[in-house]
Amino acid sequence: MNRDQIKLNFLEEAQDCFNTVESKILDISATIAETEKLDLILREVHSVKGGAGMMGFMALNQVAHRLEDFLKVLRVHHHSKHIDLEVENLLLSAVDAMVIIKDSYLKGEEVSQHWLEREINPIFEGLKEYLGELRDEDEDLLFKQQDEESSGELQMFEEGVDTILDDFETQINDLSGEALASGVVMTAEKILMYARMADLEPVINLSESVKQRVISTSQDHIVDLAQEALKVWRRSHGLVMRGNLDKLPWDLESLPIENNSITPDLDFELGDDDLLSLSNALDEVVDFDLPLENDDLLSLSNALDEVVDFDLPLENDNSVAQFSEDFLALESLGKDIEEAMEDAFAEVFEDTSSPEEELISTPEPQIIKVAPQTGKMVKVPVEQLSQFNALFGKLILERNRLNLRLEQIRAFGDLMQRRMNQLERSNKELRDWYDRASSEGWIDEQDSTVVSSLNEQSLVTKATLEDFDTLEMDRYSDLHVISQEQIETIVQLKEVSTDVNFSIGDINQALQELNHTMESLQKNATRIQMRPFADLVRGFPRFIRDLGIQFGKKVNLKIEGETTLLDRTFIEALNAPLTHLLRNAFDHGIEDPQARVLAGKPAQGTITLSAFNRGTKIMVTIQDDGAGIPLEKISQRLLKMGISGAEIAKMKPSQIMDYIFEPGFSTASEVTELSGRGVGMDIVRSNIEELQGEIHAYSTPGEGTTFTLSLPFNLSILQVMLVETQQMVFAVPVNSVREIIKCPESVEQKRVSWQNQIIPVVRMEDFLIFNRPSKPFEMPGYPVIEKPTLLIVGEGNNCGAIYLERYWGEQEVTIRPIETHLPLPPGFISSLVLGDGRVLPLIDPAVMLQEGIEQQNDFEPRTQMFSNDYYKGFRGDRHNTLLIVDDSINVRRYLASTLEKAGYQVEQAKDGQEAVDKLLAGISVQGVICDIEMPRLDGYGVLEEIKGKSQFNSLPIIMLTSRSNEKHKKLAFNLGANGYFSKPYNEEELLKTIEKLVKVNYL
Repeated sequence: MNRDQIKLNFLEEAQDCFNTVESKILDISATIAETEKLDLILREVHSVKGGAGMMGFMALNQVAHRLEDFLKVLRVHHHSKHIDLEVENLLLSAVDAMVIIKDSYLKGEEVSQHWLEREINPIFEGLKEYLGELRDEDEDLLFKQQDEESSGELQMFEEGVDTILDDFETQINDLSGEALASGVVMTAEKILMYARMADLEPVINLSESVKQRVISTSQDHIVDLAQEALKVWRRSHGLVMRGNLDKLPWDLESLPIENNSITPDLDFELGDDDLLSLSNALDEVVDFDLPLENDDLLSLSNALDEVVDFDLPLENDNSVAQFSEDFLALESLGKDIEEAMEDAFAEVFEDTSSPEEELISTPEPQIIKVAPQTGKMVKVPVEQLSQFNALFGKLILERNRLNLRLEQIRAFGDLMQRRMNQLERSNKELRDWYDRASSEGWIDEQDSTVVSSLNEQSLVTKATLEDFDTLEMDRYSDLHVISQEQIETIVQLKEVSTDVNFSIGDINQALQELNHTMESLQKNATRIQMRPFADLVRGFPRFIRDLGIQFGKKVNLKIEGETTLLDRTFIEALNAPLTHLLRNAFDHGIEDPQARVLAGKPAQGTITLSAFNRGTKIMVTIQDDGAGIPLEKISQRLLKMGISGAEIAKMKPSQIMDYIFEPGFSTASEVTELSGRGVGMDIVRSNIEELQGEIHAYSTPGEGTTFTLSLPFNLSILQVMLVETQQMVFAVPVNSVREIIKCPESVEQKRVSWQNQIIPVVRMEDFLIFNRPSKPFEMPGYPVIEKPTLLIVGEGNNCGAIYLERYWGEQEVTIRPIETHLPLPPGFISSLVLGDGRVLPLIDPAVMLQEGIEQQNDFEPRTQMFSNDYYKGFRGDRHNTLLIVDDSINVRRYLASTLEKAGYQVEQAKDGQEAVDKLLAGISVQGVICDIEMPRLDGYGVLEEIKGKSQFNSLPIIMLTSRSNEKHKKLAFNLGANGYFSKPYNEEELLKTIEKLVKVNYL
């Protein structure tokens, strides 16, 4: 991937950062500004700033830099406080401006200075008016806020020891011999004083061990000791600043001064006698003739014992251990360089960008107009995607058939092996019987001297044989010959059986590779056809928030099921219908704050927008906790439309509710800016029906209204459970099941206790009654569970259980629609084809459960059984490998491109924790380039984890980050960093530093 493409990918990645920042800024004024939320916003903006600076998008970099400054002011002075609404609006405007700049770069357009002056500066002027400018002391406060809860003694340790170590470093450069040894002791005494005040036992023990080492160290090595002590003390100081006291080193033993050779000589010191004995033993192993008798086998065993039974000298064991440590030290070079890149850029801008005028006057780099020529996107007709989906479904079916046939062949192979063993036992019994019969005279002597009729011999040969007695010449009867031929046949058959098993193993391996390939293919196919629900609803929180400010309503929008996949065509097609439904829920559903308080509700209303898979359908619900839609009001409107009261009385509640989707229908008493004109709901239904979907409304007066959209799930591949009851086998979508539990004895009462609630239990055989006999459906193999179980479905207080007799496990299957003019029984939604070609019905367990409840114990039918929650990595050595650690994939790719051109091999890690895991697992790298701010484990954490282990002592780690603050840099070096670069960085300088550090690592 070329650099231009990497830059464009970064811009696409930046949109995710903008979405996160916007979602966290929304309604920040309504609650106390949480520290965690501000830290997350800061991290995302910081990532954009550093990445933009590295990629050369200077306008975006500087806007993000300015926004980051004001976010720092918020973090330092306004955390845990209420934020003004105007500040929230200004922050959102800054995010919108960055989106516009990003879009301009994607289009290959220049960002004009006039636009920046007109649009950007007023935003930051407003923030400056409310928050003030970022000061140098604010940076220090921000850096120290994580240690606010630390004791005064720890703060004294941090400040005092820092000065002591700076002075000690000067002594190392100026002193030598006894003077330096005295300086080491004095420094240890000073640190001991602060360590005892802060009760830091590891530092106390470390300093005492340094004093002891001075006594036992010669004058020629005192400089090495001083440098080692300084290194460990600085690391300890950094760990105390980070609050990681449990990682403090206790002495210098874990960090040896002398570096051992990477490839130690492994001298086993075998003497001549040992070598001669070994040679003779090997001769005995290889010098034998087949077949081997028992004595031969015993001799071979003893000879092998002599080969392996010798002892290595103890020092060789130590050499091996040292070899392991040194080898691990080589493998730990890969993690912390990327972080330093961002600070290189940031340092330049922090030195040059203070007022907004400088922002405007900064020359914009030449824009690379390559976006239209990337070749990333192609247009594919929907029909072709459907055909691809159908073909892939057929491929899944054929794969399942191969898996089934392979299992059958394996079973046949095992059966054949058992039969061969049985035949061999029978033949052995026959031989034993023959030998016993011959020895006991049961077989005539004449018969025992007769040769096989199959190998008739001449009379001369026969006469010759008769000249020998039985001790001088063996006689073989026909029975003996037949038995021997049978033995040979059995041996040959066993060889064939073994060959068959080997072939089955090869087929199984090939099939496993096919399964992996198909899994990858399916993921890519899904990625092509489907998009997450989050892409559809991304702008809705901002939409509701702006409506709330405009109309004075407090409304919170909850979004659930953001990872639910939708067809790409749905993303655009559903935007308008959902926007209309949300507007209606805001206007008609949610009451004014005063009315809500009078009704005993919270002043803030809630709208819940959720999406989830339900079998072959995707369910999207919009639920509000407002006043609801009274059926009486709809009925009155129907009377005015000319529908008689008698007809209305005959209608079901769901039928009455469906009239709100008729053209021109409205129950609003007045037309508002938002709604009330009687248009929109019919268009919503038309849009949904164009997608081959359905929409229904459910409402409870005083509690709220729910609109449920049922849309087709266009992927024909589904993960299902195969279950059985009363010799009826069904497939149940895995995403429809909460849990499978053991069936208790009390199930006969049609109620069961589950998670502190009593839920109903239904048996499908009680209401699935067919008017024709059917043969039992026999499944191949054995069930996973052959005891009664309960299938739990539902959410919250609306759960239920379906009784099952057997559970046959899960399968990935191809869904086939049932084409029929006859209505399917309730709950039957589709079908699937097993590997043996038989068809199974696919059921919706929720509908089955509701159907069963309605038909037992005189339960009246319910309009809606469940709540809507239910639908719910200079020329480098090519052998040198560097580990790049950064949470931005495009930053990693950009830096990898630079390093690979310089001749290095590259490994990558997406965050600090993954880098540590890779290093500890034994990955071989010669250097690490690491970011600082990353999720899960940051760059400082990487230094703590890696530099605290002796095997990584010589591993160079370079920090590449946007953080150019001296305090960040000093902490990194204290924790063991070997280099520190801030973005924008000098590429030549970075490569020279890497080359130097990697070379030193090999010396």
